[in-house]
Amino acid sequence: MRVKSEVEKAIKALDYNLYKALLLNYGKRGEKAFFYLKENRVKKYRDFFVVVGKEEYIVEDNFCTCNDFQINLKGKKPCAHVLAVYIAKKLKLYEEFDVYYVDFLKEMKWRR
Repeated sequence: MRVKSEVEKAIKALDYNLYKALLLNYGKRGEKAFFYLKENRVKKYRDFFVVVGKEEYIVEDNFCTCNDFQINLKGKKPCAHVLAVYIAKKLKLYEEFDVYYVDFLKEMKWRR
């Protein structure tokens, strides 16, 4: 994925410069991505990255399971979740789990 150059230059720290670059270049999606990072909502499993929003969204490469990415953006532009994972990888701002996400889901369903 190619992010806009102003955002790429600002990916040094989770600070006001990054927030401003995301907001100016991606609008509300950029702002949401920043807050996903700030609130530690990016998770890395063995098989996928997951961003916790209203639901848990799987992000892999330049793909996201959210409706915004699939329906509104038609996969042509990054959604907030894809942006958050891209930046999280660069800044190492994610919580890491040494399990497969699919196994985690099975375990959670079993406990219910």
